[in-house]
Amino acid sequence: MNKMTQSLAILLMMSCMPYANAAEEFRPEYLDQINALNRRAENLAFGTVGGDNYHLAKARAWLDLATSEYHEKDTSGALGAAITEAADLLDALEKNRSDLDYSTPSRFPGSEAIRGDLLDKIAVLKNHEHFDCAQRPLANAEVYLIWAGHEFAESGQSHAESYIRSVENLVHDAESAIEACAGASGPDSSRQENISLSGDALFAFSKTTLKSEFLWRLDKLADHIKENSLIDKVVLVGHTDRLRSDGRPERNQKLSEKRAESLKAYLVEKGIPAKMISASGAGSSQPVVQCPDDLSKQEQIDCLQPNRRVEIKLIKKKPKVENSAANLPAASETSPSAPVAGQP
Repeated sequence: MNKMTQSLAILLMMSCMPYANAAEEFRPEYLDQINALNRRAENLAFGTVGGDNYHLAKARAWLDLATSEYHEKDTSGALGAAITEAADLLDALEKNRSDLDYSTPSRFPGSEAIRGDLLDKIAVLKNHEHFDCAQRPLANAEVYLIWAGHEFAESGQSHAESYIRSVENLVHDAESAIEACAGASGPDSSRQENISLSGDALFAFSKTTLKSEFLWRLDKLADHIKENSLIDKVVLVGHTDRLRSDGRPERNQKLSEKRAESLKAYLVEKGIPAKMISASGAGSSQPVVQCPDDLSKQEQIDCLQPNRRVEIKLIKKKPKVENSAANLPAASETSPSAPVAGQP
């Protein structure tokens, strides 16, 4: 091979490298890994960890980001980094590690640092003594702020705006939860457990009949409710993606309502009193991910998967407190310290 042929071969190889890297970035194995991690996260949510745990909520948010970036064929490195973040958190939770910290990467592939004011608010709330009441929204807010920075880096302010609004809403939810806990008196405060189930796991696309192969998830939920005597109310809210409406959002509204009602009927069949359960739908009004309009129909269906879900709130009774000064705990015992941001 002469020198000119060698040079041409090298140039050809170099020109193909970006395409090879791109193909590597969204290979099918990544989606298999995301799905496997989501299953592990659901098992932890139904186990001793619970859906409101800060680290589990953050792992699930990373998986939402990874799912979206996989279907958008992102090659910035955000996809792999998000999967790694989620896997590390799930590994630690499954091993009951006590050294988990509460930090979030200050630098993330393909993302720019934006809205420092929101980052500062989150840091303050994470240091609040009632941080434990707002673990889930704060974990989501941190990841979504990085997600917003990624969208900003890719497409500018207009494309990042909806993600920024999501962060603002999550911060507001965290502030409200902390305020509610701060206004309650120690052990008399009511608690709420939040669980999110994938609509695709429970229902066929655009259908309201529960899939028989995934009823074990609802059986676990029913057992959990029956075994916890403090649970007083079960709130089911169905959510859909923005597809299928054809300009008529009421279609998605009806679908979300019927799906919540299907879950209620099954829980009642499993022994949960109907009077404990409320079921409603939010249609497509509360998305957790946004996807480009220029994707094919199947790509949009795949990308919007996290929006198709049922949110479940398990509201617990307020424990009775004896009206006796002798039975009241000391002030230091009613205000336990919350984890400090960046520390376990």
